Amino acid sequence: MEEQFSNKNRIHRIVLFVLLIGLLVVGILLFRAFTHRQQEYNGYYIFCVDANETKVQYEKYTPKHSKTDQVIQEFLDQMQIEPKDISMKKAIPDNVTVDEYLLSGTGELTLFLDSAYGNYSGVNEILRRAAIVKTLCQIPDVDSVQFYVAGQPLTDSNANAIGFMTADTFIDNTGGESVYQQNATLNMYFATKDGAALEMVPVQITYDATIPLEQMTIEQLIKGPNSIKGINKGEILPTIPDGTVLNSVTVKEHTCYVDFSHNFLNKPDNISPEVAVYSVVNTLVELATVNKVQFSIDGEQVLLYNDTINFGEVFERNLDLVRE
Repeated sequence: MEEQFSNKNRIHRIVLFVLLIGLLVVGILLFRAFTHRQQEYNGYYIFCVDANETKVQYEKYTPKHSKTDQVIQEFLDQMQIEPKDISMKKAIPDNVTVDEYLLSGTGELTLFLDSAYGNYSGVNEILRRAAIVKTLCQIPDVDSVQFYVAGQPLTDSNANAIGFMTADTFIDNTGGESVYQQNATLNMYFATKDGAALEMVPVQITYDATIPLEQMTIEQLIKGPNSIKGINKGEILPTIPDGTVLNSVTVKEHTCYVDFSHNFLNKPDNISPEVAVYSVVNTLVELATVNKVQFSIDGEQVLLYNDTINFGEVFERNLDLVRE
């Protein structure tokens, strides 16, 4: 009887031991699977356009070369090859040729495309441009990219030169009612209640990718703080006079050229001239594509703003006016 009891205990211990080993093995396997999923991919991507041409997608890629010039050419070649995933399209179509490229010592890459690229427009062109820029800006020595088409700078729908672009110029598509809608958080600068300083306000916008982000930013600034949800009216003041029209905006070599209608010179009485000007400057310089701002009024240079500010100069960010 005692022997049978002892045998049963031994069997129970063996079964328990086997179960514990099994649970340990399962735990190790689950942990390995979990940590494998958590590992971030730190390699390169070749960006593409999805088959429906509504967003930018990508495939992982490991370059065969290490020198910058060779990697640039390799990435350009890869963007002219159909992706392995049939739900994607290559960024550079068959009928488009990259004639040459030039990389400056400051990381600015210029692509010279043949005239066939000019046949693409709207979202169709923006998606391809986004894929090309995102792919090339992964290269450590490439900070920004600009396009020349048939020897001329690529222009937007208003015939303004687009200039250099970074990966941040193109915000990832978030879907929505628009064919290619994007979300962005803009740090905008409006006047404080006393009109003597600036206050930074994060503003979330949804916009159509066919419209330059610089244009959307200024148009939101023109609408003023009262159009922003969660802002207490009267606590933050608008800085751009009613009736002001944005005639044009373009970026070249990180300088944003802004042309307003004459109404812009009619400074609101309750804010200082510096606040009015640097509201626009500081807001634009928050964008990755802009370092400086140059103003004009109805296509002409105006030397003085409010008889106090040298309005013909190029403006840079001024955080001394910002109230914390």
